[in-house]
Amino acid sequence: MRTALGRCRVLMAMTAAVAAVAVSKTADGFVWPASLAAFGDGYPSAGDVCRRLGESPATSAYLDHMATLVGCPGDRGSDSARAIERDLHGRVVGEAHGVTLISVPDEAGVAAGESGTLRCAHRVGQRLRACRFEITRGDDRSAVLVVHLPGGGTRAIFFAPDGMVVGVASKAGDRPTRGKVSEAKKADVDVISVGAERYEVPARVLER
Repeated sequence: MRTALGRCRVLMAMTAAVAAVAVSKTADGFVWPASLAAFGDGYPSAGDVCRRLGESPATSAYLDHMATLVGCPGDRGSDSARAIERDLHGRVVGEAHGVTLISVPDEAGVAAGESGTLRCAHRVGQRLRACRFEITRGDDRSAVLVVHLPGGGTRAIFFAPDGMVVGVASKAGDRPTRGKVSEAKKADVDVISVGAERYEVPARVLER
């Protein structure tokens, strides 16, 4: 009995020690929870403490195809959160896992980080949802838009300098092909279909 009790005390002591180490690590530097799908190396600039957030059960209710969802460690009174509210016209929409969630209009998000969200669907009958994108631009005003698909993977859409689609591929580094691509304008949105896939690209995303 004494031996079993002694082992129990040792295990409890080891558990407490591990917990203490975990606490010290978190206190030294914020650890982003996987549940928020944070990505990038800082927002709005590399090295900043805030991050862009992707789609997950914890963030899906706050995603908007007209805005970029950003997370800042701490409460809304932190310097980083207040700066995004003030300088990028961000709006605090919630809090999760110790992170303040801020919705930043795409006009600010695209200009600052060349990324954001737009509405997309991966297959026929699928509900349009907010999909993360990045865009790179050429000196001749051409552009490559890479959209992260809801089911995983990416779709790269290649644009000519006049804004028309010239081809698509699975990744930005692949050779584009025309494939089964159709394009239609709806108000200030470019509706692009690639087979069963559908992408709604706001005109301002392609504007420099």
